[in-house]
Amino acid sequence: MPDPRRISSSTRFIEQYLRQSSSRLTGLLLGQLDAFNRIGTTFGAEASRRFCEDYVDGLRRVLPQGSPVIRLSDRQFVVLLAGDSVGGIMDLAARLTEDDRAHVNIGSDRFVVDLTLGVAVYPTHADDASSLLRRAQLALQDARENELALAMYSPDSTRRQAALWKLESDFERAVQQGEIEVYFQPKLGLADRRVRGVEALARWRSPSGNFVPPQLFVPLAERSGAIVPMTWLVFDRIAASVAAWAARGERVSVAVNVAPQVLQRVDFFARLNALMRTVHDAGAELVVELTEESLVTGDPDAMACLERIRKLGIGLAIDDFGKGYSSLSYLKEIPATEVKIDKRFIETAGTDEKDKQIVRVIIELARAFEMSVVAEGVDCARALQTVASLGCDAAQGFFIARPMRADLVIDWIRHLEREAGRFTVADETGETGLADAGTIDSG
Repeated sequence: MPDPRRISSSTRFIEQYLRQSSSRLTGLLLGQLDAFNRIGTTFGAEASRRFCEDYVDGLRRVLPQGSPVIRLSDRQFVVLLAGDSVGGIMDLAARLTEDDRAHVNIGSDRFVVDLTLGVAVYPTHADDASSLLRRAQLALQDARENELALAMYSPDSTRRQAALWKLESDFERAVQQGEIEVYFQPKLGLADRRVRGVEALARWRSPSGNFVPPQLFVPLAERSGAIVPMTWLVFDRIAASVAAWAARGERVSVAVNVAPQVLQRVDFFARLNALMRTVHDAGAELVVELTEESLVTGDPDAMACLERIRKLGIGLAIDDFGKGYSSLSYLKEIPATEVKIDKRFIETAGTDEKDKQIVRVIIELARAFEMSVVAEGVDCARALQTVASLGCDAAQGFFIARPMRADLVIDWIRHLEREAGRFTVADETGETGLADAGTIDSG
């Protein structure tokens, strides 16, 4: 995170440079060295700091004479390029991203580090330093979100960012006013066709009345910090729902997603313990789901936290397994009870032999570590048949059931018990499934 004082002094320097420059155009290149955290985790803070210093010093030797290089933080820097055309500035920016000097040498090993650039041009995109820097930041954000090496500022970026800020503000207000809903998606046991539990999923209706996709509002919540109060709200909704189901004579186990920011909170275990007691009092089980990326850190404190969750008698699931690129060796270190295979493999396992073999290997690996296996994203009969034939313990997806309101869960379970005898995974039509059987409205 750049130091505000450094940003302020850098902005003053940029403003002075812009006013004194005799060139027709000046490009502001905002660079970020990606994988900085990974360098620090792997080789230590001193190695990452030294790498960044050496890289920025090296830039001064390859840039046109008189091009200032300003460090904003350990991982971010600004380059000011005088030019006669926008195209010329972009050509030089592209050469910087293609340069092979962005690497770390540790002993005899060489590790490449990606450079991402956001570019804004004075006076084409802004006529003062502060605005120019903000627009370069928007361009950098666009590049990172679209997995590009560099991007130039576009007025669309401002409109898009303004819309995101409005959405973020609306979301934070919705959390504060308790307007986040919790829906529940069942997990079906493949051996007995009985519900193994449900996963709690946050849902948000915007002021317009439409549901906002979770893949949009969850990252917003994580960036803004609203993920914390949202999680406590979800905990409260789960506790109320489990108690209501128990009053109707059903023990329904629940899985809840927890973001890394929440896991690190000092009050996390107090709240988790309270939720666990409510769930256990209802005769059900509680499972905490964490993504593969958040689990695989190698951090002793994080591992101790996972062990503490397990000692409370709470299950631990690795969500979206296979989505990341982490080492499988970490799997033996994580005290997980369940692996949820990412839907990208499940969607194609019935038609792609390589993906089918990947699913088979994950199942065998989980078995070796005494973990149960859930297939995510089972959206057709073929996918269900495939994961059942491979030995998955349970499946979750639209073919089985869409996420539904809490007040519909018990009716759906009882409907399943009546209809399960008619349902077989040998059904190859892909046109119907448990989610479509009967008349239950999932909201």
